[in-house]
Amino acid sequence: MKVRLTRKLADVIDDIDLSEWDVGDILDLPHREARILIAEGWAKVDAGRGRRTVRERLSRAADALRRAPD
Repeated sequence: MKVRLTRKLADVIDDIDLSEWDVGDILDLPHREARILIAEGWAKVDAGRGRRTVRERLSRAADALRRAPD
């Protein structure tokens, strides 16, 4: 389930590691974890627009490094 992180008061909440994400990022999480973040008021269901997920950003960065000249 994709959710947008709306606030981050710690790097971990209820055993969910958020250390790699910032407010505004979209997280693709298992349904249970997404529901916990929503219930705690830390996330909202993503409407499908806006910032890329961390996974997408890392993938683009890796692609750019592979294409970079030696």
